[in-house]
Amino acid sequence: MRVLEWICRLIVGGVFIYAAASKILVPCELAKDMYLYHIAPGSLINIGAIILPYVEIILGICLIVGIVPRGSALGLSLVLLFFIVLLSINFVRGVDFECGCFGDTKTDICNIISVKYQESHPDIDRITFVRIRTACGIFRNIILLGLSGLGLGLIIRRQSDNSR
Repeated sequence: MRVLEWICRLIVGGVFIYAAASKILVPCELAKDMYLYHIAPGSLINIGAIILPYVEIILGICLIVGIVPRGSALGLSLVLLFFIVLLSINFVRGVDFECGCFGDTKTDICNIISVKYQESHPDIDRITFVRIRTACGIFRNIILLGLSGLGLGLIIRRQSDNSR
């Protein structure tokens, strides 16, 4: 069980650290992506684009290193849930946007998959392309949320076993 917990912590924490690193380097790109969500008022977007990557990187490091693992796993789970809700809202709306999850869209697996699909199906329209990319992002975040939840459950179980 300890190995499974460590794997979950390493994957989820590592993904957030990787994602945050690219966003820290170019916060203006993240702000542009956040603006396209059409959810937050403009005055909060720049602050969010600066703060969010640091929150992600701190929680990711804490989860991997084991500093307050329960709290960091819960925090990352809440961030993932928030992202899933935002992506789902824009999926339903059919909004054309880059999710901004990994900063550089060329390395985002969801963008790579949707571009490959578009290459093999050149007749698809832009909205279908956007929905494929967004659905992939939602699916990716659900998988990460599941791993984070599994890791959190294992952490709680280990801590309750150790307190007996």
